[in-house]
Amino acid sequence: MVNPAGINGHNNGRVPTDEELKAALVQYAREGLTQERRLARLRLELGYNIGKTKLKELQAKFNIARVRKPPALPTATTLICEKMAEDLHRRRGPNIVKSLLAVEGHQIPRSVVRAAMRDNDPLGPALRHPRSSKNQIVRKVLTCKGSHHELSVDGHEKLGPAALAMGGVGFHIYAGRDKNGGAAVEGRVVPNARQSAVVCHIYLDYVGVGGVMPRQVTFDGGSETQDLKAAHMVLRNACAPDLDVSLWPPFMALKSTHNISIENLWSRWLKYAGWNLQATLLQGKSNGLFNSANHVDFNLFQWLWSQVAQKKFDEFRQVWNCHRIRGQKGKEMPSGGTPWDIFVDPGAYGGEDLGIKVDREIVERLRAELPISREDEAAECAHTVIGSPALTIENGWVVFAGMKQILCRMYLQ
Repeated sequence: MVNPAGINGHNNGRVPTDEELKAALVQYAREGLTQERRLARLRLELGYNIGKTKLKELQAKFNIARVRKPPALPTATTLICEKMAEDLHRRRGPNIVKSLLAVEGHQIPRSVVRAAMRDNDPLGPALRHPRSSKNQIVRKVLTCKGSHHELSVDGHEKLGPAALAMGGVGFHIYAGRDKNGGAAVEGRVVPNARQSAVVCHIYLDYVGVGGVMPRQVTFDGGSETQDLKAAHMVLRNACAPDLDVSLWPPFMALKSTHNISIENLWSRWLKYAGWNLQATLLQGKSNGLFNSANHVDFNLFQWLWSQVAQKKFDEFRQVWNCHRIRGQKGKEMPSGGTPWDIFVDPGAYGGEDLGIKVDREIVERLRAELPISREDEAAECAHTVIGSPALTIENGWVVFAGMKQILCRMYLQ
């Protein structure tokens, strides 16, 4: 008999819209979650309680890619080789390539990725093999009690003016990583990550958007964290006045090399896209398109390439947060899941959500006290005139040349 009401004697909770369901299922496929974890996330995030049979029906309905039904081998090999071709320094290993393809909707087994990479670049594994060092830092066991317990923050300067040495152009990246599962929760490309107000703006953006702040912030102790520390203490005292500072310290200052959680993320970023982006930027010294003494070139470089860097870092964060952490029985920290799954549902991995809910009015008051604004530079007009092409590492200098012609005409008028 037809059941038009859809009532089956089981409380499914709130039934999400097709758009909500498809978005959620696509994200779970990107993370490579098991069926049990997908069902748990549906209950947690959408309040939708279903079983495996219904889940399979929904995945078929929305054509969600599955690793057990990968593309045909020639197609998979082509996709893998395309990602290898983007990696000028050949630093991406099979795990990174697999995760990157998964984010784009292609579920390919790691064994297939590894075999294709080995066959098409036999020297690649040797280039990626870690070298031993007599001065290697002795790593200690990391511990954490759950999501939002400890946020590790730091700035990355491999794309900055000092590193590029191209006449003062360049930019930094400032990022935050949740220590418990390793999720990269924030990352912003900025002109200068050594300015205290800039760093504080990024922190306030993070806690303001999510409405939750961490109990502790860990950094390397530079002067750029002064405003962040002040804002963090104001928020903590206002939103969690009874929190014992002896049990839950608000800060931890470490040497840069000992701030392992965030330093590890930078090494992954460099392998993923950082080195390739740096090499492409340095082409400006030899391709004849860039002259740092020309104010049009200088400002256009900052506008265009900072956007390319932001897009690549956003892409990297998504790939990183969706990759699976190898299961380790003796590990103190969570393993066997993806960083984002651990961050969203720490209870499933033996932790808890220790976030402190923040008052957004206080966040906005603190932001208003900072001495800088965060407005974008104006080059949108020239970009629109040439057809608003996508900004990528591969076409960056081509778009730069097209926009430069338009801007030079504008200045001459």
